[in-house]
Amino acid sequence: MFSFLLRIKRKIKKVLKVHSESRRRYVPTTRSRVIKTLILVVTSMLIALVYPGEDLFSPLDVPRAGETAHEDIIAPFQITVLKSPRELNDEKEMIRVAIPYVIDDDSAISNGAYRSLNAFIAVADSLRQQLQKRGGPSADVVARSMAQRFPFMSEVAIGRTLQGDENLELMRLRLTRIYDEDIYKIGVLQDLAALPESRLKTVLIREGDKELIYQRDRLLDIPTANARLLTSLNRLAATDTADVEYYYLIGRNFIQPNLRIDMAEYNRRVDENIELVSNVKEVVNAGDIIVRSGRKVGDREEAILREMAQMMHGQAIQQNPLTAYLPLLARILLILAAFSTLYLALFYLRPDMFRSNPKLLALFTVFIMQLFLIWLMGLLGLQRSVYLLPIAILPIMVTVLFDAEVSLLSTIVLAMLLGILHRFDFTITLMTVVVGTAATFSSRYVRRRAHWYRIMVSVVATYVVFVFLMENLKLSPDKEVLVQMGYGFLAGMVSALLTIGILPVFESLFSITTDITLLELSDLNHPILKRLAMEAPGTYHHSISVGNLSEAAAKAIYANSLLARVGAYYHDIGKIEIPEYFVENQLGVKSRHEALSPSMSALILAAHVKRGRLLGEEADVPDDVLDFIEEHHGTMVMKYFYNKAVEQGADESALSKFRYPGPKPQSRETGIAMLADAVEAASRTLDDPKPARIHSLIQRIINERFQSGELDECPLTLRDLAKIREAFEQILIGAFHQRVEYPRKE
Repeated sequence: MFSFLLRIKRKIKKVLKVHSESRRRYVPTTRSRVIKTLILVVTSMLIALVYPGEDLFSPLDVPRAGETAHEDIIAPFQITVLKSPRELNDEKEMIRVAIPYVIDDDSAISNGAYRSLNAFIAVADSLRQQLQKRGGPSADVVARSMAQRFPFMSEVAIGRTLQGDENLELMRLRLTRIYDEDIYKIGVLQDLAALPESRLKTVLIREGDKELIYQRDRLLDIPTANARLLTSLNRLAATDTADVEYYYLIGRNFIQPNLRIDMAEYNRRVDENIELVSNVKEVVNAGDIIVRSGRKVGDREEAILREMAQMMHGQAIQQNPLTAYLPLLARILLILAAFSTLYLALFYLRPDMFRSNPKLLALFTVFIMQLFLIWLMGLLGLQRSVYLLPIAILPIMVTVLFDAEVSLLSTIVLAMLLGILHRFDFTITLMTVVVGTAATFSSRYVRRRAHWYRIMVSVVATYVVFVFLMENLKLSPDKEVLVQMGYGFLAGMVSALLTIGILPVFESLFSITTDITLLELSDLNHPILKRLAMEAPGTYHHSISVGNLSEAAAKAIYANSLLARVGAYYHDIGKIEIPEYFVENQLGVKSRHEALSPSMSALILAAHVKRGRLLGEEADVPDDVLDFIEEHHGTMVMKYFYNKAVEQGADESALSKFRYPGPKPQSRETGIAMLADAVEAASRTLDDPKPARIHSLIQRIINERFQSGELDECPLTLRDLAKIREAFEQILIGAFHQRVEYPRKE
């Protein structure tokens, strides 16, 4: 699964043409300019058309809920405020809830229950008398006769009725009273589960022309009616002599459901009341004051002002149809102007960033992602306050992905965008600048997990302090200030946490190398480095030493020391496949190059550059590190094999066959790695590594690289080269320090 995802990512990167553009001189082409223009225009159009903002067609001078009116706002004409679909649905739902379910009481059924009970008692009394007469029918005959008359009655109940000595008339009176008071006082449903659920706790029972309201929980169905009968009989037995078991055995057979749910009548009443609902919420006459000067706009006033703005917009469209598109056009042009400002700033201040289309695409994708998250909050109803907006995500991500300078420029543009999209709200613009600046400077150095806590604390503190100052300037109540500060605290926490989750996606997709990525690659347990240590131990130790030299030199000239060290670790991974052809891995064994021609040896040595690049790509090593593999030799001549070829009679014109493929170092870090690689290898040949000899060796190698033009394309100055030489000297002198020889025991 992982390999499948890795292949997909490579294809995406190939489509985006994400690669290290520092490896070649920048030559502006028509295609590159077209891509830059498309990124600018498409992003501007996408944000203008998709991002909802706050009512694109609403006039800017119309205040919103919570804002203060600077003057009396008077209705210029009659304004009819309509209810929103949600308000209409809520009102209809209230009607459905307010109308109780209608239940019809069929008195014929309840009366039939009484008649059945009376008939049973009369027949039972008559049959008892027949059994007591001599020569009368047998008990079995009488029982069968009664079972035919009352098939719902059990044999046990019939037998006990005929042969028992209970007072049947007294039982009838008692059961009738229980039916009147406990069972049929309201009525019995067939099944309570058939009655739909409702927030209303009452029902309406119709009996003829009478309509009575009862509590829903007082209704009975057959099981609960039987339980109520048993409870009443137990209560009766507590005060009077009664055979509860026998009474229950007889009485439960005559309980029949007399209530029926009339859903058709209920729906008719609901529809009748819904038809009476008006969609007009309020009518404001011309000349009425909507909001007085100095007062805050409430929800009611905002709805009136919104309707007034729509009516004014409709009137303007009738006069000039093009007016409908002017607000949208204005928004597109303003957003385009904001992003054009960013383009100009990058062009003059960061030309390296401006030249790279993949980096521009990554930067604009961060803008889209930031605005998408803000839009998503509004869609989910989470945007209760402007202080809840997680605006620190973009500054943190851009700082980590690129640097603080690009982040500051992007933060200013983001503040402009949010101001444009949110009706030129100064609060959100100022907050973006303040919080974004704090987030930028707190995230300049991220190499440990603890640094994320520092970022989180800085962003949260900035949010809270800003909210405190702004709300006190507005003279907000203390309770409101605390609530808004809580929103700011939450926004700061969420911004940092979301950035931690989103950042790796951008690093991988756009092949941007951050310090976090470099720290992961610096782990010596990385599969490639472990393989290098096992299969080419000499090259492995050489790479570690070159890494130490490169890191020290990079620190001396304030370059990226972490990138220099990690790049040096991987610069020779191409030697893994044939380590025995490189001198550091031969360990006293006869050199394999003695049996090869000089040109073949040169091909083998040059191949480790290409193979190293392929191995790094397969292991998903970022391009900034892979550049060290291709650039650490530049286009240097393999002098040993070239001189050998000349001795064997080769023409001096064959020099090109003995050059490394290049390119020359394009950055300060790869230039340092080239020097460190040569210095470390040459230092192994010193017989007596004294400081003076080390100094001469380093100076000679730097001079050779400088005079041969290998450093022409990287921005290393002569002052940088002097500092690099001093850093190399300190490391090598420490590596070749003298030791006191301990005496051996005779």
